[in-house]
Amino acid sequence: MIRLADFQPEHADGAVAVVRAVHDEYGFTWEAGGYHADLYDVPGHYLAPGGMFQVMVEGPRVIGTVGVIPHDARECELHRMYLHPDCRGRRLGQRLLDAALNWARSTGRTRMVLWSDVKLTHAHALYRANGFRPNGDRICNDPDNSHEYGFVREPL
Repeated sequence: MIRLADFQPEHADGAVAVVRAVHDEYGFTWEAGGYHADLYDVPGHYLAPGGMFQVMVEGPRVIGTVGVIPHDARECELHRMYLHPDCRGRRLGQRLLDAALNWARSTGRTRMVLWSDVKLTHAHALYRANGFRPNGDRICNDPDNSHEYGFVREPL
């Protein structure tokens, strides 16, 4: 059975493993103490500022992650939406995105933004299919100086 759960300390290693598996798949550099530090302190980075972080679990295994950080009373940002490579093709990414959008709506947010590496084309298709529109591009401050596309959805 696959379910979404609010992040708990016992999910920490599994959440890191999911994101790292995708980074390895795409050849992105892993930097535990820098760019990826948020994954090693989910409560401090996501929950303390009033955001959310959920994991998707299949049995005891974490297979997906999704986080949202509020910018203000109106806007929030989607972060760390990842699905383990061997779990794709089952519409689970849609479930992760729905969880983030539902959280945003339930907290009164009307606008969601996100940044996504240009290589993650399947994610971009999912975002567009859910009403997100392109919103610029940037060079990320990650270890690879990755090129990213921005997306925005308003209203939610």
